Amino acid sequence: MDILNAYPSCHGILFDQPGVVAQAIAHDRMEAIGGDFFKHVPEGADAYSLRMIIHDWAESEAMTILRNIREVAKPTSCIVLIEMVIPETPEYTFGKWEDLQMLVQVGGRERTAAEYGELYAKCGFQLEGVIPTPSPFSIVIGRPHA
Repeated sequence: MDILNAYPSCHGILFDQPGVVAQAIAHDRMEAIGGDFFKHVPEGADAYSLRMIIHDWAESEAMTILRNIREVAKPTSCIVLIEMVIPETPEYTFGKWEDLQMLVQVGGRERTAAEYGELYAKCGFQLEGVIPTPSPFSIVIGRPHA
């Protein structure tokens, strides 16, 4: 909702499990849709934003989610993941610890920028860039392959 409040020309879709959507705070420029991203996602959005979603899943499930988005994305759409991005250097980071936690708890994983690029490529996207933030999270931007 912060994006909608900051940009009055934007409209959004909250897509989540039906129980989550039922409890969502309404916004006059947001449509709430219940569903399952393993089956389908709303089509034709300009951007698909997923915050701390892909790291919860093993490679095959992460690919299912991203391929479902790619299937309905417009050629001009972008995908925006908000995730921890693990550095490819050996020093300790919290994300490396979180990678171990995700593996043990849910079978997921944190990824490096190169691994996000590979994951995107397998699902029909091209990694456009990774934007670090002051938080532990980065913004991983992709675009559909032409």
